[in-house]
Amino acid sequence: MLVFDISDFSKNATKVFDAALTDEVIINNKNGQSYKILPIKNDYMKGKSPFEDIPYITANITTQEIVDLIKENRAGA
Repeated sequence: MLVFDISDFSKNATKVFDAALTDEVIINNKNGQSYKILPIKNDYMKGKSPFEDIPYITANITTQEIVDLIKENRAGA
């Protein structure tokens, strides 16, 4: 874990952000508040699906059966 105070952050923002890619980074301000910097995964921008890690099931059902079930459900609502 790397800890910076707010003045270090403002002087070295690029280094702080780069460090956050590989380590936990905490910024402390003058009022005693602490903030953690976390990088956002941009996998969706690299051609990866945001649903890639979601588990799935295999079902033996046809497209027409799915459409029929949706129509039934909507008709009953």
